[in-house]
Parts: sequence; structure tokens; C-alpha cells
Amino acid sequence: MEVGLLYLNWKKAGLIMSYNLTASCQLREIFNHSRGKMKKRFFAKHAKSSAALVSLGIHAVLLLIALSFVAVTVIQKEEKKFEAKPVSRSKMNLRKLQVPVNIKKKKVQKPKLRKRIVVQPKMNQTMPDIKMPEITGVKGGLGNAAGDGLGGAGALGFSMPEIELFGIKGRGEKIFIILDSTPWIMYDELGGIPAYTLIKQELVKILGGLNSTVVFNVAVYGHQTGSYTVFPGLVPATASNVAKVEQWLHPLNAVKAGGYGTKTLGPGGIKIEGADLVVKPLKGVNHWSEPAMYAMKQRVDTVFLLAHGWGHLLYDKAPRKEWSEAKMTRFREIEKKARAKLAEENRQRKANGQPERVLVGWSVVKEYFPGTETPPLPERHWYTPKEMVEAFVNQRKANADQTLKTSGLGNRSKKKQDKISLNVVQFVPNEGADAKDEARFKQLTSLLYGEYRALPGMEAIQSAISPD
Repeated sequence: MEVGLLYLNWKKAGLIMSYNLTASCQLREIFNHSRGKMKKRFFAKHAKSSAALVSLGIHAVLLLIALSFVAVTVIQKEEKKFEAKPVSRSKMNLRKLQVPVNIKKKKVQKPKLRKRIVVQPKMNQTMPDIKMPEITGVKGGLGNAAGDGLGGAGALGFSMPEIELFGIKGRGEKIFIILDSTPWIMYDELGGIPAYTLIKQELVKILGGLNSTVVFNVAVYGHQTGSYTVFPGLVPATASNVAKVEQWLHPLNAVKAGGYGTKTLGPGGIKIEGADLVVKPLKGVNHWSEPAMYAMKQRVDTVFLLAHGWGHLLYDKAPRKEWSEAKMTRFREIEKKARAKLAEENRQRKANGQPERVLVGWSVVKEYFPGTETPPLPERHWYTPKEMVEAFVNQRKANADQTLKTSGLGNRSKKKQDKISLNVVQFVPNEGADAKDEARFKQLTSLLYGEYRALPGMEAIQSAISPD
């Protein structure tokens, strides 16, 4: 655009210059006519040069005039702006949803008050010096934890604590542990005396890990030596009470002077006895049945039985057959030789720093003189698992009015309130448990909501011990 303007201006300047040249010729003629002849002579002589000078002057003036007409035009581009056009849209009027809602008021049941039976302790009863821990937030405290009855310890009001012993887990506020101390549990096939020592240590360690709100007791039974408990009744699992258990069990079956069984227990302990322990269908109690009936009398929640086998839970139906005097004399001689061999083996073990070997009864004869004929046994009736469960139920019913009927666990049915869990850990030889004993224990634990586990030998016991 700027070049076009310059071209137009230059074109105008050319037209003006041609016009001016014509005018200058006319002026020159007028000027010569008026000046006279002298001037005519001068211009005549210098006509070409003077005309050229005038023409150059005129062109210079015209050039300046033409250049004055050149204009510079600056074009600024404005930014484009877009304006949105308003769009009119139709609006829909929303309707309110009308959904029929049925509001039902929930019926709130009023809490039912529980009845508690308060047992008055006997004033003339001898009480041991047991210090009970102070527990806040529990009405009535632990009550009378010692003595034949459980007292207020059954209504602690805490959630069910857990206990795990040799891989079997149990729950309960009131725990009763029964330990076998008969010689058979210390046989070499079961791990011997070292294995029994581990069993005692594990028992004390598990008790030490219980919450102090749990109440417990430990009973030990032997063969023809009776059964004993460390405390007269259930006590809280405090450090001091666990320490008493450890001192009580430490010398048990340590195989020193004095033999085996409950007579090797430490100081303290209470002998379990009483005709009220025998209830139908039992005709007597022996081995672990005696402390078990004592636990049922106290209406505990959970029982752990640590035993080598079913034991002598039996009664004689008929007397044994008579054996000739000659046969009996011969058997006594063989038995004497067998015991001498056992004594010699133990002397060698002691010299080598090994634990003593335990063998009793006719097992000594069968070990050193296999195939020897033994005296006949009487006809016997072994109590079945169902009979033992029936005896447990009858014992608990007989003592229902002497202990609290609930365990402080809230509103539970009567059936669950009297629920008992019996767990069995059987220590057996490496080749496995006796088939009859295993079947009996499995049926018993299944009927009493418990578990059964067999530990064959030392390695199995070591693997079942809880980590420190």
C-alpha cells in the first residue's frame, strides 16, 4: 500500500513538471519581449544554458513538493474478540419423588436383671494365709477363693482368657490342671526323666503367662499314693502363686532317695479325699479320676489332663484265678533277678552321667526276661468315656448350690453356663499310643468340648513347648 502511494505521488509530480515546463517557455517569450533587444541578445546567446538552469530549479522545487506528499501509514491489527451468543434453553420443572416409606419402630427390650446366689462362708472353716490381689472394677472382688467351694471367684466379669498348653488351646476363667506322676510317664520310650522335667517346666511357664484375673489350681496324682493339690481351692494366677507351684513341683520325680510319685512333691499341698467324690456310675476313684472329680466339685471351666494313658479307671468284677505256688515262686525269683539287672543298669548310667531308668511292676520282668509268664489278672471293668462324662455331670449337679451358677459372662443359656471343656495331652512311646487309650481319650474330649493330642517321645515334647 505504501509503494502504491509513492507511485501516485511521483506520477502527479511528473504531470506537474511537464506543465511547468510549458509554462516556463511561455514566460520566457513574454520576458524577452518586454526587456528589449539587449536582453534578447543575451538569452539568444545563452538560451540553452539558462533554460536548463531554470528547468533544474523548477524541478528541484517540484521534487521537494512531491516528497512532502509521501505519507507513512501504520496499520495496527486489532486482536479478534469472540462474543458468545446467548442460547436460550428450555427448562424442565423437576418433580419431587414421592416414595412410600414404612417406618417401623424397633422394640427395645428392657434388660433383665440376673439373680446372684451369694454363698456364706463357714465361720469354723480353717483358711490358709493367701493374699488376694486388689482388682478394681469388680463388684465383690474375688471372694473366698480358698476352701472346698469356689466362692465369689466365679463371677469375675471378664472376657474369657485363653491358655495354650502343649499346642492345645483352651478358654476359661477357672482352670484346673491335672499332672500324672506315676512311674509309667517316665519310661524311656516316652522320653524318660528329662522329658518329665520339661513337662513340669512348661506347665509353670504357661501359668506364669496367665492374666492375674484367672483363677486356677494344679493337682498331681500317683499310683497307690493318692492325689494332691497345691492350693486348697482356686487362686488367682499371680506371680507369688505361680512361684509356689514351681517350688511344689520341682522335686517331683527327680529320682532321688524316696522313689517316685506324689510322695516326692515339695512342701505344702493338700490331699484330695472325701467320699463325696464318688458319684454314680463310679464305684471308686483312682488315678486321674480322683482330681477330675475334685475339679467338677469346684465347677471349673477348663481342665487340662497331662497323662501317660487312661490309667486304672476300673473296678474288679471277679477275683483273679489262683496260681500254683510253684509258678508263683518261680516268678518271684525271675522278678528278683530282673530288678538286680535294673539296678546295675542304673549304676552304669549314673557313672556315665545319664539319668536313671524307670521301670516298675511286671514291666521289669518283661524288659529283662521277655516271654516270662505273669500271674493272671482279675476280671475288670474299665470305665468308658460316657460313664466318666455322666459322673462329671452328676458331680456338678450335686455342687450346683454351693458355687455360683454363672461365670460373669453375661446372659448365657443354662446349657452354656455349665459347659465344661476337658483337654488331654497324652505322652506316648515313639511308636505311638495304645489304640484303646487313644480311642477313649478322643471320645472323652469330643463329648466335653475339648481337644486331644498325643506326643510321642522327647522330640515331640520339645517341638510342642512354647517359645521363651
